[in-house]
Amino acid sequence: MKTGIIGMGNMGSKYAELIAKGEIAGMELVAVTRVSDERWDRIKDYVSPDILRVSSGDDMYAAVDRGELCLDAVIIVTPHYSHEELAVEAFKRGISVLCDKPAGVYSRQARNMMNAFNEAKKLHPSIRYGYIFHQRTFPTYKKVKEIVESGQYGAVKRVNWVITDWYRPNAYYESGSWRATWKYDGGGTLLNQCPHNLDLLAWICGEPESVVGFCKEGRFHPIEVEDDVTAYLEWKSGATGVFIASTGEAPGVNRLEISLDDALIVCDKGVLKIGVLDKPESEYRNGHGDLFAKPVCEWQQIDVEPSDKAYNKVLEGFVKGELIAEGEEAINSLYISNAVYLSSWKNRKVLIPQPGSDYELEFEKEFEEALADKCIV
Repeated sequence: MKTGIIGMGNMGSKYAELIAKGEIAGMELVAVTRVSDERWDRIKDYVSPDILRVSSGDDMYAAVDRGELCLDAVIIVTPHYSHEELAVEAFKRGISVLCDKPAGVYSRQARNMMNAFNEAKKLHPSIRYGYIFHQRTFPTYKKVKEIVESGQYGAVKRVNWVITDWYRPNAYYESGSWRATWKYDGGGTLLNQCPHNLDLLAWICGEPESVVGFCKEGRFHPIEVEDDVTAYLEWKSGATGVFIASTGEAPGVNRLEISLDDALIVCDKGVLKIGVLDKPESEYRNGHGDLFAKPVCEWQQIDVEPSDKAYNKVLEGFVKGELIAEGEEAINSLYISNAVYLSSWKNRKVLIPQPGSDYELEFEKEFEEALADKCIV
């Protein structure tokens, strides 16, 4: 798979190095966009002398149009707003796309990308469209999903996820003029760090139905976007949840709790435990006699393999056509983050749309208008 990388920043150069050094079977690096001398030095000895170095994704596509470059796929690792245009242009040429998170800044971008892919697939049945949600490969989260979906311990009652280990110093935000701005970055903690967590939340527990969000802009850093988020979530099943994230707390935690009818799953810094009741909770609740009867719980630690080579697994799956995250799934985390933003800005509960519903367009219009008020458009 002859591959070009559009965006040679921290992550783009990481993917380039993996491919250039032959760690991804079946993938060859044939083109990169603007790359610093330092990052070029890391790959130059491993790539063909004919590799194309261009200034932008547009230049890469122009080289394809002129017949100077043969591309099977592109990996898009650019600022969020540009994802839509770069992906759509690739699909027009029958080029497969693997995109870094998120799909864009607002959900309409993700929907437009998916529509463009579906149209392109009619002419180019073999093209692929996926996302680098690499945390789906972590054995811990795969096991949590397996337990929840098995129904062995009943339905989900409550979800609590506190992710405050996304710590960032001011230097991080000062490293690029586009960072932490509404106009160029499109958001803060929710859009930069948390797409992985929001994707996992929907992947494991299903898409929530509604949200009440509270975003604190510049609480810990001198930035205009949010660096502290609290959201209350509700699912159609009746399950509820709380999602908390920030980039200004230390030492920080990453603790996911999923309360099921008859068990509690706890994932804390990669350590997975489950507390299983001796009999169904409903039997205690509906029983007679002891006014203070309390379920008996046995805790078990679940051993899982280390979370190694996650990015390799995503890239290798893309080559084989076994995508870790399909393109159509990328909209799920954007729906949630957009709804949290809108709820915080409007100070009210916001419903999360279902794709294809009449409410979807209404939701997107309201969000984009609210975004425009923050000088995004």
